Amino acid sequence: MNWRLTIPMTAIVLVIWLVGAAVTKYTLEQMAFLAPVAVVVVGATIGIVMLWVKIVRQSREDSRARRDAAS
Repeated sequence: MNWRLTIPMTAIVLVIWLVGAAVTKYTLEQMAFLAPVAVVVVGATIGIVMLWVKIVRQSREDSRARRDAAS
């Protein structure tokens, strides 16, 4: 088992679980059952944000390259 990866991932799941219980109407016990869903939602949200950041950066680089080539 890779402890360098396991320990941070465990901490992230615990944070998602505790923050999820704090900001929703669910108790800690109910949120424990929903924690896998919350982790997937947080991961998907981060993935979508990273994708759009990449798209915007690539678009800016392309327009800058076209502008430099035209002048």
